[in-house]
Amino acid sequence: MASNDNGPGGEVEDISYWIWSGTIVTVVPATIAVALRFVSRYISRAGFWWDDWVIAVSLVVNWAMGITRWVQVLEYQFGRHRGDVPVRDVVGYQKSFIAIQLIYFTNAVLTKSSLLLLYQRIFGIVRPFRIALAISWFLIISYFIACAIASIAGCLPVSYVWTRYDTPPGPGSCFNEVAFFRWNGIANMLLDILMLLLPLPMVWRMRMSRRRRLLLTGIFGMGGFVCVVSLLRIISFNHSNRDDPTFTQIYSSTWSSVEQGVGIVCACLPTLRPLRRLWTGVRKRGPTGTGAGTSNRDKDNSSSPPESKRSSGCASERSRELAFELGNGHGNSGRPWLGGSGEHEIGLALPAAVYAMPGLFRDSFDDADTNEKERRGRDEEEGIEGAESI
Repeated sequence: MASNDNGPGGEVEDISYWIWSGTIVTVVPATIAVALRFVSRYISRAGFWWDDWVIAVSLVVNWAMGITRWVQVLEYQFGRHRGDVPVRDVVGYQKSFIAIQLIYFTNAVLTKSSLLLLYQRIFGIVRPFRIALAISWFLIISYFIACAIASIAGCLPVSYVWTRYDTPPGPGSCFNEVAFFRWNGIANMLLDILMLLLPLPMVWRMRMSRRRRLLLTGIFGMGGFVCVVSLLRIISFNHSNRDDPTFTQIYSSTWSSVEQGVGIVCACLPTLRPLRRLWTGVRKRGPTGTGAGTSNRDKDNSSSPPESKRSSGCASERSRELAFELGNGHGNSGRPWLGGSGEHEIGLALPAAVYAMPGLFRDSFDDADTNEKERRGRDEEEGIEGAESI
Protein backbone atom coordinates (compact mmCIF):
# COMPACT_ATOMS: atom_id res chain seq x y z
CA MET A 1 0.00 0.00 0.00
CA ALA A 2 1.25 3.48 -0.80
CA SER A 3 2.47 5.42 2.16
CA ASN A 4 0.53 8.39 3.44
CA ASP A 5 2.03 11.70 2.40
CA ASN A 6 -0.01 13.99 4.59
CA GLY A 7 0.20 17.72 4.48
CA PRO A 8 1.37 20.06 7.25
CA GLY A 9 0.10 19.14 10.70
CA GLY A 10 -0.80 15.62 9.63
CA GLU A 11 -3.80 16.76 7.55
CA VAL A 12 -4.95 14.48 4.75
CA GLU A 13 -3.76 15.83 1.44
CA ASP A 14 -6.66 16.35 -0.96
CA ILE A 15 -6.18 17.73 -4.48
CA SER A 16 -9.67 16.94 -5.79
CA TYR A 17 -10.10 20.65 -6.59
CA TRP A 18 -8.19 19.89 -9.78
CA ILE A 19 -11.12 17.78 -10.97
CA TRP A 20 -13.74 20.35 -10.02
CA SER A 21 -11.95 23.21 -11.74
CA GLY A 22 -10.88 21.17 -14.78
CA THR A 23 -14.35 19.80 -15.52
CA ILE A 24 -16.47 22.86 -14.76
CA VAL A 25 -14.37 25.37 -16.70
CA THR A 26 -14.53 23.18 -19.81
CA VAL A 27 -17.92 21.45 -19.80
CA VAL A 28 -19.75 24.76 -19.38
CA PRO A 29 -18.00 26.50 -22.33
CA ALA A 30 -18.52 23.33 -24.38
CA THR A 31 -22.25 23.48 -23.65
CA ILE A 32 -22.38 27.14 -24.62
CA ALA A 33 -20.45 26.47 -27.84
CA VAL A 34 -22.83 23.70 -28.92
CA ALA A 35 -25.87 25.85 -28.10
CA LEU A 36 -24.44 28.74 -30.14
CA ARG A 37 -23.71 26.32 -32.98
CA PHE A 38 -27.39 25.39 -33.21
CA VAL A 39 -28.40 29.05 -32.98
CA SER A 40 -25.96 29.85 -35.78
CA ARG A 41 -27.40 27.09 -37.94
CA TYR A 42 -30.90 28.41 -37.34
CA ILE A 43 -30.25 32.06 -38.14
CA SER A 44 -28.21 31.17 -41.25
CA ARG A 45 -31.00 28.83 -42.46
CA ALA A 46 -28.30 26.26 -43.23
CA GLY A 47 -30.28 23.48 -41.61
CA PHE A 48 -29.08 20.86 -39.14
CA TRP A 49 -27.05 17.93 -40.37
CA TRP A 50 -25.22 14.91 -38.98
CA ASP A 51 -22.20 16.95 -37.87
CA ASP A 52 -24.47 19.00 -35.59
CA TRP A 53 -26.23 16.02 -34.06
CA VAL A 54 -22.98 14.12 -33.51
CA ILE A 55 -21.38 17.04 -31.66
CA ALA A 56 -24.53 17.25 -29.52
CA VAL A 57 -24.12 13.57 -28.61
CA SER A 58 -20.45 14.24 -27.90
CA LEU A 59 -21.49 16.98 -25.48
CA VAL A 60 -23.81 14.55 -23.67
CA VAL A 61 -20.94 12.06 -23.37
CA ASN A 62 -18.70 14.88 -22.12
CA TRP A 63 -21.21 15.65 -19.39
CA ALA A 64 -21.29 11.93 -18.52
CA MET A 65 -17.52 11.97 -18.14
CA GLY A 66 -17.66 15.05 -15.91
CA ILE A 67 -20.40 13.56 -13.72
CA THR A 68 -18.45 10.32 -13.38
CA ARG A 69 -15.42 12.33 -12.26
CA TRP A 70 -17.54 14.07 -9.63
CA VAL A 71 -18.84 10.72 -8.39
CA GLN A 72 -15.25 9.53 -8.07
CA VAL A 73 -14.45 12.54 -5.91
CA LEU A 74 -17.59 12.43 -3.76
CA GLU A 75 -18.00 8.66 -3.36
CA TYR A 76 -14.48 7.24 -3.72
CA GLN A 77 -12.35 10.11 -2.35
CA PHE A 78 -10.53 10.65 -5.64
CA GLY A 79 -7.78 13.18 -5.00
CA ARG A 80 -6.46 11.60 -1.79
CA HIS A 81 -3.59 9.18 -1.31
CA ARG A 82 -4.49 5.53 -1.44
CA GLY A 83 -3.28 5.07 2.14
CA ASP A 84 -5.88 7.61 3.33
CA VAL A 85 -8.75 5.96 1.44
CA PRO A 86 -10.69 2.86 2.60
CA VAL A 87 -10.07 -0.24 0.52
CA ARG A 88 -13.69 -0.39 -0.64
CA ASP A 89 -13.38 3.14 -2.05
CA VAL A 90 -10.17 2.30 -3.89
CA VAL A 91 -11.90 -0.76 -5.37
CA GLY A 92 -14.91 1.34 -6.34
CA TYR A 93 -12.67 3.95 -7.94
CA GLN A 94 -10.90 1.30 -10.02
CA LYS A 95 -14.23 -0.06 -11.27
CA SER A 96 -15.33 3.42 -12.30
CA PHE A 97 -11.96 3.98 -13.97
CA ILE A 98 -12.80 1.38 -16.63
CA ALA A 99 -16.01 3.28 -17.38
CA ILE A 100 -14.09 6.57 -17.54
CA GLN A 101 -11.69 5.19 -20.13
CA LEU A 102 -14.50 3.98 -22.39
CA ILE A 103 -16.34 7.30 -22.02
CA TYR A 104 -13.15 9.20 -22.86
CA PHE A 105 -12.50 7.21 -26.05
CA THR A 106 -16.15 7.57 -27.09
CA ASN A 107 -16.03 11.32 -26.50
CA ALA A 108 -12.85 11.70 -28.54
CA VAL A 109 -14.19 9.69 -31.48
CA LEU A 110 -17.52 11.54 -31.55
CA THR A 111 -15.85 14.95 -31.60
CA LYS A 112 -13.51 13.94 -34.41
CA SER A 113 -16.42 12.36 -36.28
CA SER A 114 -18.33 15.64 -36.10
CA LEU A 115 -15.37 17.41 -37.67
CA LEU A 116 -15.13 14.85 -40.46
CA LEU A 117 -18.85 15.22 -41.14
CA LEU A 118 -18.42 19.00 -41.26
CA TYR A 119 -15.61 18.58 -43.80
CA GLN A 120 -17.83 16.20 -45.76
CA ARG A 121 -20.58 18.79 -45.74
CA ILE A 122 -18.28 21.49 -47.08
CA PHE A 123 -15.85 19.69 -49.39
CA GLY A 124 -17.65 16.40 -50.03
CA ILE A 125 -18.22 17.16 -53.72
CA VAL A 126 -14.51 16.52 -54.37
CA ARG A 127 -13.82 12.80 -54.71
CA PRO A 128 -10.10 12.84 -53.72
CA PHE A 129 -11.08 14.60 -50.54
CA ARG A 130 -13.77 12.00 -49.88
CA ILE A 131 -11.06 9.35 -50.13
CA ALA A 132 -8.99 11.28 -47.57
CA LEU A 133 -12.05 11.40 -45.33
CA ALA A 134 -12.55 7.64 -45.66
CA ILE A 135 -8.94 7.02 -44.62
CA SER A 136 -9.39 9.36 -41.67
CA TRP A 137 -12.56 7.50 -40.65
CA PHE A 138 -10.66 4.22 -40.76
CA LEU A 139 -7.89 5.60 -38.53
CA ILE A 140 -10.33 7.02 -35.99
CA ILE A 141 -12.45 3.88 -35.75
CA SER A 142 -9.32 1.74 -35.49
CA TYR A 143 -8.05 3.98 -32.68
CA PHE A 144 -11.32 3.57 -30.79
CA ILE A 145 -11.49 -0.22 -31.19
CA ALA A 146 -7.84 -0.77 -30.23
CA CYS A 147 -8.00 1.49 -27.16
CA ALA A 148 -11.34 0.13 -25.98
CA ILE A 149 -10.10 -3.46 -26.17
CA ALA A 150 -6.82 -2.59 -24.44
CA SER A 151 -8.56 -0.71 -21.64
CA ILE A 152 -10.82 -3.69 -20.90
CA ALA A 153 -8.39 -6.56 -21.52
CA GLY A 154 -5.29 -4.85 -20.15
CA CYS A 155 -5.56 -6.93 -17.01
CA LEU A 156 -6.21 -10.66 -16.87
CA PRO A 157 -8.64 -11.41 -15.47
CA VAL A 158 -10.48 -8.11 -16.00
CA SER A 159 -11.45 -8.06 -12.32
CA TYR A 160 -7.77 -7.74 -11.44
CA VAL A 161 -8.13 -4.04 -12.28
CA TRP A 162 -9.71 -3.63 -8.82
CA THR A 163 -9.01 -6.87 -6.94
CA ARG A 164 -5.27 -6.14 -6.83
CA TYR A 165 -6.11 -3.34 -4.36
CA ASP A 166 -8.34 -5.59 -2.27
CA THR A 167 -7.29 -7.26 0.97
CA PRO A 168 -5.84 -9.75 0.26
CA PRO A 169 -5.02 -8.94 -3.40
CA GLY A 170 -6.59 -11.15 -6.04
CA PRO A 171 -4.52 -13.11 -8.57
CA GLY A 172 -3.78 -11.70 -12.01
CA SER A 173 -1.50 -9.43 -14.01
CA CYS A 174 -1.63 -6.22 -16.08
CA PHE A 175 0.43 -4.72 -18.84
CA ASN A 176 2.21 -1.40 -18.31
CA GLU A 177 -0.87 0.79 -17.95
CA VAL A 178 0.97 4.11 -17.70
CA ALA A 179 2.77 3.36 -20.96
CA PHE A 180 -0.61 2.54 -22.54
CA PHE A 181 -2.07 5.84 -21.32
CA ARG A 182 0.89 7.73 -22.73
CA TRP A 183 0.89 6.04 -26.13
CA ASN A 184 -2.85 6.30 -26.67
CA GLY A 185 -2.45 9.97 -25.79
CA ILE A 186 0.18 10.32 -28.50
CA ALA A 187 -2.08 8.54 -31.00
CA ASN A 188 -4.96 10.84 -30.05
CA MET A 189 -2.77 13.91 -30.51
CA LEU A 190 -1.67 12.72 -33.97
CA LEU A 191 -5.32 12.30 -34.94
CA ASP A 192 -5.98 15.84 -33.68
CA ILE A 193 -3.18 17.10 -35.91
CA LEU A 194 -4.75 15.19 -38.83
CA MET A 195 -8.10 16.87 -38.13
CA LEU A 196 -6.32 20.21 -38.06
CA LEU A 197 -4.48 19.78 -41.37
CA LEU A 198 -7.13 17.89 -43.37
CA PRO A 199 -9.16 20.86 -44.70
CA LEU A 200 -6.22 23.19 -45.34
CA PRO A 201 -5.25 21.89 -48.82
CA MET A 202 -8.85 22.40 -49.94
CA VAL A 203 -8.91 25.94 -48.59
CA TRP A 204 -5.69 26.86 -50.37
CA ARG A 205 -6.92 25.42 -53.66
CA MET A 206 -9.84 27.79 -53.75
CA ARG A 207 -9.52 30.83 -55.97
CA MET A 208 -9.96 33.72 -53.60
CA SER A 209 -7.85 36.44 -52.09
CA ARG A 210 -4.95 35.54 -49.84
CA ARG A 211 -6.63 37.39 -47.01
CA ARG A 212 -9.68 35.12 -47.21
CA ARG A 213 -7.52 32.04 -47.37
CA LEU A 214 -5.68 33.17 -44.26
CA LEU A 215 -8.99 33.88 -42.57
CA LEU A 216 -10.29 30.38 -43.22
CA THR A 217 -6.95 28.86 -42.29
CA GLY A 218 -7.15 30.69 -38.98
CA ILE A 219 -10.71 29.48 -38.37
CA PHE A 220 -9.77 25.85 -38.93
CA GLY A 221 -6.42 26.37 -37.19
CA MET A 222 -8.14 27.11 -33.90
CA GLY A 223 -8.16 23.37 -33.43
CA GLY A 224 -4.48 23.71 -32.61
CA PHE A 225 -5.52 24.48 -29.03
CA VAL A 226 -6.61 20.85 -28.68
CA CYS A 227 -3.17 19.66 -29.76
CA VAL A 228 -1.56 21.80 -27.05
CA VAL A 229 -3.89 20.38 -24.39
CA SER A 230 -3.25 16.85 -25.69
CA LEU A 231 0.47 17.41 -25.24
CA LEU A 232 -0.07 18.62 -21.67
CA ARG A 233 -2.15 15.51 -21.02
CA ILE A 234 0.66 13.27 -22.28
CA ILE A 235 3.14 15.05 -20.02
CA SER A 236 0.82 14.66 -17.03
CA PHE A 237 1.17 10.87 -17.21
CA ASN A 238 4.67 11.30 -15.79
CA HIS A 239 2.97 11.79 -12.41
CA SER A 240 0.93 8.58 -12.64
CA ASN A 241 1.76 5.77 -10.23
CA ARG A 242 -0.49 2.72 -10.27
CA ASP A 243 0.42 2.00 -6.63
CA ASP A 244 -1.35 5.24 -5.67
CA PRO A 245 -4.07 5.67 -8.33
CA THR A 246 -6.52 7.78 -6.34
CA PHE A 247 -3.94 10.54 -5.94
CA THR A 248 -1.44 10.43 -8.80
CA GLN A 249 -4.05 10.10 -11.58
CA ILE A 250 -5.74 13.35 -10.66
CA TYR A 251 -3.57 15.39 -13.04
CA SER A 252 -4.05 13.20 -16.11
CA SER A 253 -7.77 12.90 -15.36
CA THR A 254 -8.09 16.67 -15.21
CA TRP A 255 -6.27 17.20 -18.50
CA SER A 256 -8.34 14.46 -20.12
CA SER A 257 -11.52 16.34 -19.23
CA VAL A 258 -10.05 19.65 -20.36
CA GLU A 259 -8.93 18.11 -23.63
CA GLN A 260 -12.38 16.83 -24.54
CA GLY A 261 -14.12 20.05 -23.54
CA VAL A 262 -11.71 22.16 -25.58
CA GLY A 263 -12.12 19.73 -28.48
CA ILE A 264 -15.88 20.30 -28.55
CA VAL A 265 -15.42 24.07 -28.42
CA CYS A 266 -12.89 24.03 -31.26
CA ALA A 267 -15.15 21.77 -33.34
CA CYS A 268 -17.92 24.36 -33.01
CA LEU A 269 -15.88 27.49 -33.70
CA PRO A 270 -15.88 27.19 -37.53
CA THR A 271 -19.68 27.14 -37.53
CA LEU A 272 -20.24 30.29 -35.45
CA ARG A 273 -19.46 32.84 -38.16
CA PRO A 274 -23.13 33.79 -38.79
CA LEU A 275 -23.40 35.00 -35.19
CA ARG A 276 -21.02 37.83 -36.06
CA ARG A 277 -23.45 39.11 -38.66
CA LEU A 278 -26.32 38.81 -36.23
CA TRP A 279 -24.38 40.85 -33.69
CA THR A 280 -23.31 43.52 -36.20
CA GLY A 281 -26.89 43.67 -37.52
CA VAL A 282 -28.21 44.34 -34.02
CA ARG A 283 -25.62 47.06 -33.50
CA LYS A 284 -26.48 48.71 -36.82
CA ARG A 285 -30.22 48.67 -36.14
CA GLY A 286 -29.70 50.28 -32.76
CA PRO A 287 -31.64 49.79 -29.53
CA THR A 288 -35.03 50.46 -31.14
CA GLY A 289 -34.51 47.79 -33.78
CA THR A 290 -35.31 50.23 -36.63
CA GLY A 291 -33.76 53.17 -38.41
CA ALA A 292 -30.86 53.80 -40.67
CA GLY A 293 -29.26 50.42 -40.15
CA THR A 294 -31.75 48.54 -42.34
CA SER A 295 -30.03 47.23 -45.45
CA ASN A 296 -31.38 46.62 -48.92
CA ARG A 297 -31.03 42.89 -48.39
CA ASP A 298 -33.28 43.10 -45.33
CA LYS A 299 -35.90 44.94 -47.39
CA ASP A 300 -35.70 42.39 -50.17
CA ASN A 301 -36.02 39.53 -47.70
CA SER A 302 -39.27 40.99 -46.39
CA SER A 303 -40.86 40.77 -49.83
CA SER A 304 -39.33 37.58 -51.25
CA PRO A 305 -38.60 34.13 -49.84
CA PRO A 306 -34.98 33.67 -48.71
CA GLU A 307 -34.68 30.49 -50.78
CA SER A 308 -35.47 32.26 -54.01
CA LYS A 309 -33.16 35.11 -53.07
CA ARG A 310 -30.34 32.71 -52.36
CA SER A 311 -30.80 30.83 -55.63
CA SER A 312 -30.96 33.94 -57.83
CA GLY A 313 -28.28 36.34 -58.99
CA CYS A 314 -26.53 36.42 -55.60
CA ALA A 315 -25.78 32.71 -55.82
CA SER A 316 -24.65 32.85 -59.42
CA GLU A 317 -22.42 35.85 -58.74
CA ARG A 318 -20.67 34.17 -55.84
CA SER A 319 -20.47 30.90 -57.75
CA ARG A 320 -18.58 32.68 -60.52
CA GLU A 321 -16.30 34.35 -58.01
CA LEU A 322 -15.40 31.23 -56.03
CA ALA A 323 -13.98 28.06 -57.50
CA PHE A 324 -11.84 25.18 -56.43
CA GLU A 325 -8.41 25.04 -57.99
CA LEU A 326 -7.84 21.31 -58.12
CA GLY A 327 -5.00 20.93 -60.64
CA ASN A 328 -2.14 18.69 -59.63
CA GLY A 329 0.29 19.50 -62.40
CA HIS A 330 -0.01 16.09 -64.01
CA GLY A 331 -3.16 16.54 -66.05
CA ASN A 332 -6.60 15.33 -65.16
CA SER A 333 -7.47 13.27 -68.21
CA GLY A 334 -9.61 10.30 -67.32
CA ARG A 335 -10.39 11.78 -63.88
CA PRO A 336 -13.63 13.74 -64.28
CA TRP A 337 -13.60 14.90 -60.67
CA LEU A 338 -10.40 16.82 -61.48
CA GLY A 339 -11.59 18.46 -64.65
CA GLY A 340 -11.68 15.74 -67.29
CA SER A 341 -9.90 16.70 -70.49
CA GLY A 342 -6.44 17.54 -69.22
CA GLU A 343 -7.33 20.81 -67.53
CA HIS A 344 -5.49 21.79 -64.38
CA GLU A 345 -8.34 23.57 -62.66
CA ILE A 346 -12.09 23.58 -62.72
CA GLY A 347 -14.81 25.90 -61.54
CA LEU A 348 -17.31 23.99 -59.45
CA ALA A 349 -20.91 25.11 -59.18
CA LEU A 350 -20.55 26.28 -55.62
CA PRO A 351 -24.19 26.35 -54.56
CA ALA A 352 -23.53 22.65 -53.89
CA ALA A 353 -20.35 23.42 -51.95
CA VAL A 354 -21.37 26.69 -50.35
CA TYR A 355 -25.10 27.22 -50.14
CA ALA A 356 -25.94 23.65 -49.15
CA MET A 357 -23.47 23.79 -46.28
CA PRO A 358 -23.27 25.72 -43.02
CA GLY A 359 -23.05 29.49 -43.11
CA LEU A 360 -19.30 29.25 -42.49
CA PHE A 361 -17.95 29.84 -45.99
CA ARG A 362 -20.82 31.94 -47.20
CA ASP A 363 -20.30 34.44 -44.42
CA SER A 364 -16.51 34.15 -44.34
CA PHE A 365 -15.99 34.66 -48.05
CA ASP A 366 -18.35 37.52 -48.56
CA ASP A 367 -18.17 39.47 -45.32
CA ALA A 368 -16.20 42.38 -46.73
CA ASP A 369 -18.06 42.44 -50.05
CA THR A 370 -21.50 42.25 -48.48
CA ASN A 371 -20.74 44.98 -45.97
CA GLU A 372 -19.53 47.19 -48.79
CA LYS A 373 -22.70 46.54 -50.81
CA GLU A 374 -24.86 47.30 -47.80
CA ARG A 375 -23.04 50.58 -47.22
CA ARG A 376 -23.44 51.59 -50.84
CA GLY A 377 -27.14 50.69 -50.81
CA ARG A 378 -27.80 52.74 -47.70
CA ASP A 379 -25.93 55.68 -49.13
CA GLU A 380 -27.61 55.62 -52.54
CA GLU A 381 -31.20 54.71 -51.68
CA GLU A 382 -31.65 56.12 -48.20
CA GLY A 383 -29.29 59.06 -48.46
CA ILE A 384 -27.57 58.42 -45.18
CA GLU A 385 -24.76 60.86 -44.63
CA GLY A 386 -21.36 59.53 -43.70
CA ALA A 387 -22.10 55.97 -44.85
CA GLU A 388 -18.58 55.57 -46.17
CA SER A 389 -17.10 56.18 -42.74
CA ILE A 390 -19.09 53.43 -41.01
